[in-house]
Amino acid sequence: MFFGGSQRRSAGPRRSENVNHPLKVSLEDLYNGKTVKLAVNRQVLVGESSMCTACDGNGVVIELRQIAMGMVQQLQRRCAECSGQGYRAETKKERKVLEVIIDKGMRHNQKVVFRGMADEKPNMEPGDINFIIQEKEHDVFKRKGADLLVTKSLSLNEALCGFEWIVKHLDGREIVIKSKPGEVIKPESDGATPFVKIVPNEGMPSHGQPFVKGNLYVLFRVNFPVDGELDEETVKVLKKTLPNPSMQVDYDEDENEVCHLEHADVKNFGKGGATSHSDAYDSDDEDGRGQGVQCQQS
Repeated sequence: MFFGGSQRRSAGPRRSENVNHPLKVSLEDLYNGKTVKLAVNRQVLVGESSMCTACDGNGVVIELRQIAMGMVQQLQRRCAECSGQGYRAETKKERKVLEVIIDKGMRHNQKVVFRGMADEKPNMEPGDINFIIQEKEHDVFKRKGADLLVTKSLSLNEALCGFEWIVKHLDGREIVIKSKPGEVIKPESDGATPFVKIVPNEGMPSHGQPFVKGNLYVLFRVNFPVDGELDEETVKVLKKTLPNPSMQVDYDEDENEVCHLEHADVKNFGKGGATSHSDAYDSDDEDGRGQGVQCQQS
């Protein structure tokens, strides 16, 4: 009686393993395109290969081991004579210089493939050498797909009255970004969404269609004056120039308590008040969910 699976052979010729090399590339080179020469070492065959007689070209040998009276176990192990290749051949190291073409608009983790340039092994097709693009972070631009994003800080004067700004692009051009007359730049939109504008067709080239470009997004940050920076005369001028306040409040200082704002951190929200053992008891009544004593109102 025999135990053990039958030997399976894969269809078609086997291939040696692919070799992957990470290649760090600047955003400038991905924008403009670049060709670099890189040297790699590979194993190549010397002369003809011959079938391994120890395993009859299978790469594995079968062993029979008796585990009980009348019971034999079939074991399969890698052939030590040919290291599992099934064939024997002499190899030598070869140094090869490859010309890696980085196309305009290539993206992070995209591959530049050299077919059949991996190690040669007996009775196997050589695999590929892959150079995997690793996009470097940029000091000015952030990239997503074919679009670029840049952050610009403006003074309140520039946000309200207009600005001109020179940006050095990835191809060395200096483009002037200018606000339109009467255009107001806001620090935020809809309460939380960052305020952005775009410069059409000034993003990255599209890979394979380099003349079709994405857009350049500009994320604005408005720097407001700090406390005490505006004197009384400046405030008077601003009040006359800017639209009137949305709320006019009438009150009597003798009857109403006047409070002033102080700096705070939203992370501390919910941490106010005294900290004591009663907090655990009182927490059940928070938000009106507890069953505490209710006062009767007349």
